[in-house]
Amino acid sequence: MNLSICPKCGGNLEKVIYEETKVERCYQCRGIWFDSLEAEQLKNLKGSETIDLGDFQEESPSESLQKKVNCPRCQVPMLKIFDFDEYPLWYETCLECHGLWFDAGEFQQFKQNFQQKGYLARAMKILRFKKNVLS
Repeated sequence: MNLSICPKCGGNLEKVIYEETKVERCYQCRGIWFDSLEAEQLKNLKGSETIDLGDFQEESPSESLQKKVNCPRCQVPMLKIFDFDEYPLWYETCLECHGLWFDAGEFQQFKQNFQQKGYLARAMKILRFKKNVLS
């Protein structure tokens, strides 16, 4: 199937290539579609965050869970994933084709979440989370 319509805003998707990996990016909202394993490949490549032209806008859980997003490849509803790490973010995944949708700025955050960090930084992150939950 030829991907051409953004699942979030209905804009046109354009092909973007980074070191032989092709992804689709919305010309309008700047969200990015990754076929199965493309995000995994690109998260480890230096400079690959340049494909993400957006600024990260954190969504509240209630906002994110209310929006239904269909897979641009399979046209089935995608599952919302919450990635709790240094940069907590919501993104969508398709349970059929295993593709991922990141809103503008989210791939940069996703990639940052996988950068190696020391134990002290991880402990501080957990303490901040617990403090926010208990407040």
